[in-house]
Amino acid sequence: MSSGPLTLVCSLLIVSRVAADGGVDATATLRSSAETGDLPAMRELADSLLNSVDSDEGVYWLERASADGDAESMHRLASLRFAGALTYRDQRGAVELWKAAAVLGHVEAMYDLAVCYRDGRGTFCSETRASIWFKRAADRGRPEAMTAWGRCLFDGIGVMRDEELAVEWWTKAADGGEADAMVALAVASGTGRGMGRDQSVSARWWRKAACRGCRVAMLVTAANYEMGLGVQADPIEAEAWYAKVRTRLDEAAPSGGLVLALPE
Repeated sequence: MSSGPLTLVCSLLIVSRVAADGGVDATATLRSSAETGDLPAMRELADSLLNSVDSDEGVYWLERASADGDAESMHRLASLRFAGALTYRDQRGAVELWKAAAVLGHVEAMYDLAVCYRDGRGTFCSETRASIWFKRAADRGRPEAMTAWGRCLFDGIGVMRDEELAVEWWTKAADGGEADAMVALAVASGTGRGMGRDQSVSARWWRKAACRGCRVAMLVTAANYEMGLGVQADPIEAEAWYAKVRTRLDEAAPSGGLVLALPE
């Protein structure tokens, strides 16, 4: 699954907007507004309760706001149910909530729904439906969706293959800081697919992805400097990047055994 739902779950688990002083009064005020059907108040009340002893009530307010058609609450509730956090685990139900929120125009829900269709989690696998929702989220500016939509185009997944258009979408995503798109551009420019083959351009994209913290890109950048691929050979720079890779591996897997893999 993508990092989106799990990241949201983590944020929901730790957020608490009720201050220590006067928190009870603030909660009472929010509850009063929520009971009148104020959707923003329902969401804020849910946020303040989800990381407290009243987490069940927090879920209740998300459920109530979702039933009233609030797309953001649908998305949050779906993320919790998908992971089974603070509520029962129901991936099929989560997908249905993401569908409803996506139809209402919620960009994060569009992306999460696309990932579910791609991976067949909570629903059936459908490359076509995944590509449709990746495209819709990409059109609305979600960088990860731009990257995923570009891959659909590049490999002809659920859509007609168009490598040049894929590169255009990856460039937009990379300009927005998306490291996976930078890796995709590095591979495309290194192989000449969708754009002119240029090892210097490839090396530049690998380095940009490395600077964004991508371990694979760090390793490739180190190798590029070691062998002079697309850049002037520089053993000192190569060793510096290899050192960064070792540091990241130590941080990620103190016991060893971490396998590097290109991002999907």
